[in-house]
Amino acid sequence: MLISAGCTFLLFLSFSQSAIIAMQCLFCGVSVAAWNGIEVVTVELYPTSKRATAFGVLNALCKLAAVLGSSIFASFVGITKVVPILLSFTALVCGGLVALKLPDTRERILQ
Repeated sequence: MLISAGCTFLLFLSFSQSAIIAMQCLFCGVSVAAWNGIEVVTVELYPTSKRATAFGVLNALCKLAAVLGSSIFASFVGITKVVPILLSFTALVCGGLVALKLPDTRERILQ
């Protein structure tokens, strides 16, 4: 997530259309890997009896956030491109820092 934030911040340094496309491709590749890692970690954090419910609640929250994010970004892109970039950067940094606080559950039995 922190690498995704760095890729987002690099959009400020992109002035040509090809550089922006390259940064977007880099961001998409890194963020897909980060989201897949988060999906695995969130499933493994919960005991088996609560895993399906927790996974469903987290997915519902992600879908709601995606809809809100798309509508908010669409309203800001017409005004300035700085606000969506900074919002994305801030959200990714916060997510990356929160992810560092997740408990280590390796070789532990979750009940």
